[in-house]
Amino acid sequence: MTLFRTILVTLLISGTALAGHYEDRYQAFKTDGFEDAELVELYHYLSQNPHTKTQVRAFTAALLSPYAPENSHTGQKFFQALSWYHDTTSGNRNGKFSLRELEKTMKKEAQNYLARLQDGAADDDRLATWKMLQKLKLIQKEIIRSGKSYYPYQKRQLGQVNFNGPWNKLNTIRSTEQFQKRVIEASFNRPVLIKFGLTYCVHCLLMENLGSVPAVAKKYRDVLDTYKLWWNPKDQAYSELNQIAADQGVTSSPFFILYRDGRQVNAGYAFPDHNGEGMEEFLSPVL
Repeated sequence: MTLFRTILVTLLISGTALAGHYEDRYQAFKTDGFEDAELVELYHYLSQNPHTKTQVRAFTAALLSPYAPENSHTGQKFFQALSWYHDTTSGNRNGKFSLRELEKTMKKEAQNYLARLQDGAADDDRLATWKMLQKLKLIQKEIIRSGKSYYPYQKRQLGQVNFNGPWNKLNTIRSTEQFQKRVIEASFNRPVLIKFGLTYCVHCLLMENLGSVPAVAKKYRDVLDTYKLWWNPKDQAYSELNQIAADQGVTSSPFFILYRDGRQVNAGYAFPDHNGEGMEEFLSPVL
């Protein structure tokens, strides 16, 4: 079933739209691309009011046109990691992530995003899916800018999390005792940032390839301590870590929490780049 037909069947409402409100909002949002909150607003309007097929088609196009400013994530390392992951998991694994493969991947992610809208998923879970659409839009722009039909990357095996890598070995929380001492108690001395990641999280694997979290730790080493905690509700071996995640209100991945004086002062989705950039607003309570 096409994305358009999926949306049309889901909404199950026919008729003529109410006077101009939807169109006005749509055109206002369209200028720079659609942000998550804007798509949520448009979806709620369509699902609660009579509408036309043309409006549903426009919403379908909006899902594939996320707000993606050039300075969101850039650089060869980011684009290569993104190309490698998607071509390895859903492409032909030939070292070239093509526009055709990218467009197919974007439609799949748009379906995932729509499903989260329909199900009333948690905001962070839905936002993570939108963020992936945003990343794919950025690489689409980069491919088109280059004049090629693909983005090249170095072929390699789809890796697992390297728990014994130098940084991970020293800075991964592995037990309730460690969490209590290194995060909660330590935050009374200075702020502590921890990234909760599912072991099979797409965004987390990308960050592992980019070295994003160690880069954040280095960038802000004079201000705070930084750790990772890996969890996996599908694996009983992670039961203790899963409980920590549950106790801290973690329901999606990646999920960052900033602690000070034993309490959370900020929490939510973030995706820092390989230089540790992209966390400025998140860390503002302690900067």
